[in-house]
Amino acid sequence: MKLGYIHTNQEEQTKILQVVKMLSESVALDELGIGRIRDAFSDLMFPGISTLQKHLKYFSLMPQLYKKATEKRYNRLEEVKAEIIRLERIMTENLYKWSVDKRGITGSEMISKQTSEYVKYDPAYIYNSGLQTFGILRTTQLYQLIFSTSRKQYEAPQKLKTEDSDDETANDASESIGLFQFCDFPSVEYNFTDMSNETSLTLTPADKEFITSHILEAEACRDTLLRFIVDNEDIELKGSFPGVSPEILPAKIAHIQTCAQQFADFIYLVHLRYNVVYSRHNSEAGHGKVDEKILAEFEEELDKYLRSGIDIDKVLEVVTIRENSSKWFCHNVARDLANRALDSLDKRIIDRERRVKGSRRKIDNPSYTYDPKQPIQHYRLSYRWETVCTFAQELGRRVITEEKNL
Repeated sequence: MKLGYIHTNQEEQTKILQVVKMLSESVALDELGIGRIRDAFSDLMFPGISTLQKHLKYFSLMPQLYKKATEKRYNRLEEVKAEIIRLERIMTENLYKWSVDKRGITGSEMISKQTSEYVKYDPAYIYNSGLQTFGILRTTQLYQLIFSTSRKQYEAPQKLKTEDSDDETANDASESIGLFQFCDFPSVEYNFTDMSNETSLTLTPADKEFITSHILEAEACRDTLLRFIVDNEDIELKGSFPGVSPEILPAKIAHIQTCAQQFADFIYLVHLRYNVVYSRHNSEAGHGKVDEKILAEFEEELDKYLRSGIDIDKVLEVVTIRENSSKWFCHNVARDLANRALDSLDKRIIDRERRVKGSRRKIDNPSYTYDPKQPIQHYRLSYRWETVCTFAQELGRRVITEEKNL
C-alpha cells in the first residue's frame, strides 16, 4: 500500500508523518496483524490513553504550555512548533528538578544536551490525542490557532481610555479574537518557564478537578471503563488486566472487559503456536527442533481454551474495525483450534505472517533465528492497563498488585 498526501503546511505534514510512523511501528510489533483488534478494545475501554503516556499531570500542563505559546509574536507558522519545543524543554527541566520520582518525564534524557534535536515523541505528540478525546483541546489545528491568536493579540489595541475617566480599562478584544477558543485551561497556573517556581508531577486538587471533570463530561468517555474508574473513587483496582471485578461494573462495561479478556486469552494461545512454528522453522539446530517448553505451554493453554467455550466470533462482535482480514483470520484459527487441526493452523499462521510482514517475516527467513529465551509476543494483551493504573494511583486510587509465585 502506498501512502501520499498533498502538502498544505508544516503541521499537516507532521501529522501525516506521525500516522505513517505509527502504522510502520504497529506492523513491526505485530507479527500476525491483530493490532487493530487490540487497539479497538483499548479504545472502547480507555479512550484517549496510550502506552506512551506516563503521567496524568501533562493533561494539565500542556494546555498551559499552549497558552504560553500564544504570548510570542510569530512571523511564520513554522515558528510555532519551534516555540512549543522550546517551552517543552524548559518544562522538562523544571519537572525533573522538582519531582521526587523522575521516571517517565518525557525528554529528560535531553537535559543539558547542547543540541537543537529533541526527543522523537515530544509531549505534544504523546498527549494531544488524549487532550482532544477529553475535550480539553478542541481542535487538531493547534499550530494554526496559536499562530492566529498570537497575531490577533499583537494587532489588537491593548488598552482603552474612556472620555470621562483617566482609568484604563482592559480592552475586551481578547474575547473576540478567540484566545481561549481552541483549548480549556485549568484554574491553577504553573510558570514552568521559571526554574525557581516549583513544578512537579504531583497532582494538585486543581489539577485533579480539571482533568477528571473533562473525562467525566467527554462524550468519547461515556460508558467506558476509564470513566467508571474516574467516577468511583473507592473501588479497588488490580495491578493486571482485567483490573476491575465485573460484579461491580455496569453490564455493558463488564461485557466489553470480559470480551477483551477472552480475546487476550485466545490470541495468547495463537502466539504460543506461532512460536512453536517459528522454533521449528528457524532454530539454530535446523528444521524440526521445536521449543518443547513453549509447545507444552501451548498444549496446556489449548486444553483450557477448549474447556472455556469461548466463541471468538461473538467476542469480536464487540469491536468495529475498518478492515475485516484480522477478524476472518481469528475466525479460521478458532475453527482450527476447535478441531485440533494443528497442521492447518500452522499453515494459516505462516501464510498470515507472510501477508502481514512480507519480506520482514520471521518464519522461514534466514535473517532470523529463533531464541528460546525471547519468544515472540509471549505475554497477554493488557490494553494500556499499566498506564491506566499509573494514572489511577496518581489520582489516589488503590491498586492491588498480585504477588507472583516464585
